[in-house]
Amino acid sequence: MSGLAREDYLADIYRLQCERPKDPVSTGSVADRRGVTAASATAMFKRLARDHLIVYRNYGGVTLTPEGEDLALGVVRRHRLVERFLADVLHIPWQQVDAYADQMEHALPDEVVDRMEALLENPYTCPHGYPIPDKHGHLAQPHLVLLRDLPLGETVRVARVNERVPGLLPYIEELGLMPGSLLRLTGRNPIDLNVTIEAGGQEHILGLRVSEALWVEPTEAKG
Repeated sequence: MSGLAREDYLADIYRLQCERPKDPVSTGSVADRRGVTAASATAMFKRLARDHLIVYRNYGGVTLTPEGEDLALGVVRRHRLVERFLADVLHIPWQQVDAYADQMEHALPDEVVDRMEALLENPYTCPHGYPIPDKHGHLAQPHLVLLRDLPLGETVRVARVNERVPGLLPYIEELGLMPGSLLRLTGRNPIDLNVTIEAGGQEHILGLRVSEALWVEPTEAKG
C-alpha cells in the first residue's frame, strides 16, 4: 500500500469527520471524495484498520484512531499551508490552489513547510477559511454557523467556503462573499429554502446548495 495513498485516505476521513462530527464516515462518502469504487475504499479501510489507524465496522463506517488522526492532521496542515502560500505569495486564484496543493503537498520537506508557515506569519486558515493545524496537531475550532441556519436580520462575517462544491468559488468571488466579507440575512423562502442576503450594498438570492456551503461567524469574532 502506498504511504501517500494511505495519508490521503486518512486526511479525507478527517475532513469528512469534521463535516459531521457525530457520525461515522461512510464508505460511499470516502469513495466519492477519492474518486474510487466502494470496493476500493473498503479494501483500504481494512488495511488502515489492520494498522490501527482507523476503527472500521462493516456497514458501520469508519472513525480515526488517535494515531490515524495525528497522521491526517499532518497532511491537512501541509495542504492548507501550501494553499495559503500559493494564494498569498504566488497570487494563484483561490479556485485553483486546492488542486495544486494536492500535487505539491507530499513533495515538500517538513523544513520547507515550516518556513512557508513562518513566511506567512503563522496563518490561522487556508484561503477558503478552513483552520490550519500547527506542527503539533493543534488547531483553532471557532463556532461557525451555516448560512442556511442563520437567524433573520443578523449581520455576520463569512468565515468558510466549501471548496469542494463544483463552480462555487468563482461564483462566491463574483458576489463578493469571500472569507472576511460581511453579510446580513434579510429573507428566507420556506418553500424552496432560498435565502436573501444583503452584502456590499447589494441584495442576492442564494439557493440551498450555496447556503449549505457557506459558514459564518459573529462580526465580533476574530477573523
